[in-house]
Amino acid sequence: MRDASKTVGVDIAVVGAGPAGLIAAREASCRGVDVVVLEEHGEVGKPCHCAGLLSLKGLERLGVPVDGAYVQNKVRGARFFSPSGLTFSVEKTEPVACVVDRGAFDKHLAQEAAGAGAQIFLDEQVKGLERGEEGVLIHSEGGGVRAQVVVDAEGASSRIMKNVGFKPISRDSLVLGIQCDLGDVSVDPDYVEAHFSSRTAPKFFAWVIPLSGNVVRVGLGCKGGNPKECLDWFVKKRFGIGKSLVREDVHSGLIITGGPVERSFGDRFLVVGDAAGQVKPTTGGGVILGGMCASMAGRVAAEAVRSGDCSSSFLVRYEDAWRGELGGDFRSMLLARRVADRLSDKALDKLFSAVIKENLQGLFSAEGDMDLQSDVILKLLRKREVLSVMPSFLRALVPF
Repeated sequence: MRDASKTVGVDIAVVGAGPAGLIAAREASCRGVDVVVLEEHGEVGKPCHCAGLLSLKGLERLGVPVDGAYVQNKVRGARFFSPSGLTFSVEKTEPVACVVDRGAFDKHLAQEAAGAGAQIFLDEQVKGLERGEEGVLIHSEGGGVRAQVVVDAEGASSRIMKNVGFKPISRDSLVLGIQCDLGDVSVDPDYVEAHFSSRTAPKFFAWVIPLSGNVVRVGLGCKGGNPKECLDWFVKKRFGIGKSLVREDVHSGLIITGGPVERSFGDRFLVVGDAAGQVKPTTGGGVILGGMCASMAGRVAAEAVRSGDCSSSFLVRYEDAWRGELGGDFRSMLLARRVADRLSDKALDKLFSAVIKENLQGLFSAEGDMDLQSDVILKLLRKREVLSVMPSFLRALVPF
């Protein structure tokens, strides 16, 4: 525990030791600046609110090994289920994603950040900050930290954004999520499952992610329903009513589906990851895209410190970078989410029927990217067969 009576002076302070914060810290530290990470919990990686399904290509984009000890399983495809039970598969011949133990994964990222020179302070809940011409003074449980730049990586419930006058994530864009691990079940370890229906997961979907052939991570997101009741119903429906199932690691949390915040930079301040809404609106996954944005934030923050200019006029380079590279994907995924949220069970069944009849799942198998989804989304929405099954008010959302 550090001396709370002393103020620590650093170049960059990162608030939050999730993947985005640790990647930002790693990238900044690699560039020769002093970085400290302030984590409110007593252990990196705890608590966990993530399903842990990450694309192998995405991990490579982040410079993270795809065969680390944190990898629990690798999958090569996904099976999708409609409300009435229609199903199709999207698959590759080789694995495309891995299931990770998020606690172990985050600890690996912490080791990388520390190896690059970052200090990580635990039990350091940030109470507030004061921005001035000479730097930013952060008030936390452990005492004061003075930094030239602050990177906010707190997550979906960021307090700092409100503190500095930024507009945080809209509460309307949040979906309640819950998941647990189940043992003594029988599944294909090569495939994840996604189940869609208003009874199972209103305005989102349920997932089954294999950790092995007999252990799965099962969960769902829902809007307007009781997550626990929905999960109980889905587990009984999918794995057998009346069967005794051992549940472990039950977690709940918020799933972000509304796209990025309006502004992610200011004087001496950047916001990254879930706090910035840098999450796939289609699935709620934020590790890869949030990590890519965090890499840019770490680089720009380090450049700002080294140049002696930490103003918003310099730090705008961060927002220009991530919007330039990923803005199109966020917009396309947000469009797909808005369409999906408005589809009835009957319309979903019609959509599944069209996909199966026209073999449109081959488009996903051949060209799909788990993280950069804009190309395949736009190609799918341009298909006459897809447009024909959508009500007219949904077709009006599609800008072509």
